[in-house]
Amino acid sequence: MTITHEHAADQNLQWEYVLRPYGIEVISLAYEDAGPIVNWNTDPRSVFTNCADRWTPRSPAPVIVPARTAPTRTAASATTPKAETSAARRR
Repeated sequence: MTITHEHAADQNLQWEYVLRPYGIEVISLAYEDAGPIVNWNTDPRSVFTNCADRWTPRSPAPVIVPARTAPTRTAASATTPKAETSAARRR
């Protein structure tokens, strides 16, 4: 949907999102006519700020990517001692 700045003000819209081939351009209508790009590969668990003055085209998107977590172990591997497993295989 195409919206002019005048229409956005009438509707009390605060954000504009432009889909680009390489990501989503996030524009704060209160401060800018352009915005930083959030890459399509951004982890969906990332934290995004709603502080409009941080979404400027002159800075990277204010995104906090979650820390990578270690792979979880299965219940069997977490509770079965290695010696017990080796002994069971010898029987």
